[in-house]
Amino acid sequence: MQEEARRPRGLPALCENLTCRRHAILTAALMMLQFRRITTQNRFIPQIDGLRFIAIASVVLFHVYAALQTRSAIPVPRPVNSDLAKRGVELFFAISGFILGVPFASTRLLNAPAVNLKKYFMRRVTRLEPPYIISLLGWLAAGLFIFHTPFAVMAPHFFASCVYSQNLIFGAFVGAINPIAWSLEVEVQFYLLVPLLACLFSIADTRLRRATILGLMLVSAVLSLPLYRTVHFHYSIAYYLAFFLAGFLVCDIYLKQSESRKSLLWDGLALLAWPLVWYLGRDIGHVLLPFVIVLLYLAAFRGPICSTLLSHRAITNIGGMCYSIYLFHFLVIYCVKHISYPLHIGKDFWLYYALQTCIITPFVLLFCGTFFVLIERPCMDREWPKKAWRYVRGVLGGNSRLAPEVKPEVGDTEAA
Repeated sequence: MQEEARRPRGLPALCENLTCRRHAILTAALMMLQFRRITTQNRFIPQIDGLRFIAIASVVLFHVYAALQTRSAIPVPRPVNSDLAKRGVELFFAISGFILGVPFASTRLLNAPAVNLKKYFMRRVTRLEPPYIISLLGWLAAGLFIFHTPFAVMAPHFFASCVYSQNLIFGAFVGAINPIAWSLEVEVQFYLLVPLLACLFSIADTRLRRATILGLMLVSAVLSLPLYRTVHFHYSIAYYLAFFLAGFLVCDIYLKQSESRKSLLWDGLALLAWPLVWYLGRDIGHVLLPFVIVLLYLAAFRGPICSTLLSHRAITNIGGMCYSIYLFHFLVIYCVKHISYPLHIGKDFWLYYALQTCIITPFVLLFCGTFFVLIERPCMDREWPKKAWRYVRGVLGGNSRLAPEVKPEVGDTEAA
């Protein structure tokens, strides 16, 4: 009698428990299906993700062209210019200079709290390392099972890439597991130097500080020109420092004049200057392009049309997952192109290129978007290592929770 009397009272509790579990699972699933960045700080700058979109679009489009150069139904009109293909990467370098310069510049220019270097470096590791290592394992598997490359041949390059030393030891593309990961090694070198380079923001006089950054941009660009002929130093921070400093300069101006009035003149300037990114020649482009990028990035904030376009949600969502796209787009392009290349309409190459781009791009977005949702986006949560550890301890202790509590804020300006 007593047991039967207890059952009705227990049923509501059981139903409530099941409902909470279903709600937790549904909440976790909905969070995973979001394509916006996770952040624990209110630093969302939509124009930056819009600029990331331009940079990753440039990289993908050039690599589609390069893939068609190796095998296509219609021959390419001219060989791909590898220097122009790197322009999207140089846009990324300037973005990294801006993003990583913000907290250090805020400390010195706006009296913000000092940057905790331990947390700064740990953030770089927890945010970027898991997607990077997983991507290397994916490329290693592709090398073994798709390209049939012996493991003994790939192993030295794999382990060198894991510690960001492929460029310095073997050269950027010599046996590289992921041939486009050379730029990530340059990024890591910059991450290590940021605390030192940020001393530039300690110069109190605004004009002197900005003149110093401009001077260093010019000097570093000119002095690094001979490094182009080297296999190793061409793909290092020594060659690309001017682009990161360009990001520093934009950061300085943005923080001190963030409320500047917008003007259509900036939109006109952007319209004239964007073609220069891919028009300037190798040497003159290496020297002038950092200065052009400064103007373009300022126009992204100060031009009402540029600012609106670059802040569109579809643009910022794709730009926000540029790291995932960058890690895998090259592999997806070549796999899809292997099947799609016979498809063409007429004999015009540019029509053929447009068709192949329309076929390949959805696969890039689908695969890389899935990787972003499952791997990269969870790593954007600063607390994910602690939450993962608590979850493991809970599982081992028999008190696992289906969905650890997460309260993300939308918008992240972490560099990728």
